[in-house]
Amino acid sequence: MMIRGWLGVAEGSDPLRAIEEAAAAARRAAGDQLPKAALILVTGGTGVPGLVEVARASAGGTPVAGASVAGILTDSGLLTAGAAVMCFYGDALSPSVVCAGRPMGLSAATERVGRLVLAGASERRHFPRGVALAFAPPVTESLTDAFLVRWRHLAGPKLRTVISAVGRPLCGQGAAEPGNLAVLCLEGAYKSGVGVAGAAGPGESDATTLLHGAAEAAAIAVKRLEGQPVRAALVAESAARYAALGGTARDEWLAIRDRVGHEVPCVGWLTTAESASGHRRRPRRGPGGGRGLSLNRAPRVYGASPPGGHGSGDSPSRPPSIFMR
Repeated sequence: MMIRGWLGVAEGSDPLRAIEEAAAAARRAAGDQLPKAALILVTGGTGVPGLVEVARASAGGTPVAGASVAGILTDSGLLTAGAAVMCFYGDALSPSVVCAGRPMGLSAATERVGRLVLAGASERRHFPRGVALAFAPPVTESLTDAFLVRWRHLAGPKLRTVISAVGRPLCGQGAAEPGNLAVLCLEGAYKSGVGVAGAAGPGESDATTLLHGAAEAAAIAVKRLEGQPVRAALVAESAARYAALGGTARDEWLAIRDRVGHEVPCVGWLTTAESASGHRRRPRRGPGGGRGLSLNRAPRVYGASPPGGHGSGDSPSRPPSIFMR
């Protein structure tokens, strides 16, 4: 049995139609099966009436989470008007979507969402295991301190987590208002891995250094999959780092593709900051970078992306990547 992601991407200035078209493409790629959960990325969706309802309906009524973002990273380049939908499948997958539900500080939202996740599976005997994708609006707090440290204390060490600071979280289950935190948990008895791309040091923000960091992050991610084929890939990258890449942004994407495979469903999004943690590794403070994570066959999900984290107070120079198998 496998855990797998299928991707759909649609271009267009109407965010509702773009989500519908992207979700339809993802579900067609999966043979029109009903997904267990879906990740929704959309540009220009902030404040659009009916966005959550359309997102969830397009995914067949399954739990959805994601965000309005400034840009979506695709094989065709940076998409600034459109949407991308990644649908997740797998018999061993036990997904949940939880949001803060009302405005509050990130620390308080983390406490609330973490306890809701723990309360959501009464049959769970231990801490949750698998992968979590978290989305929050830009904050003045450090993502590592306000979210990851508290999250690890609540959720335990076996839930690999990437948090992205983006335009606005999207949550298609629970409260109509996501508040300032939405989390998609993909629980299951599978292995996972997280890696983070190294950032350039002081005075070393040249594109070559950044390219090497992304390539190394992707290589680490794939290595942690222990020889199994990558089934899907996600890349979260800070807008500052993407801008620093300039004309070599395409080269970075191809370097990641070379390592995860050019036929693997792969999509990314721009952030203002991001941070990541993986089990057996404590959340790490420091300059931001690439995060990666992979999902493969049960009972294993492998992921890799370079270690590190950044929020306010953390340098947003690295992008996170998530690789799914």
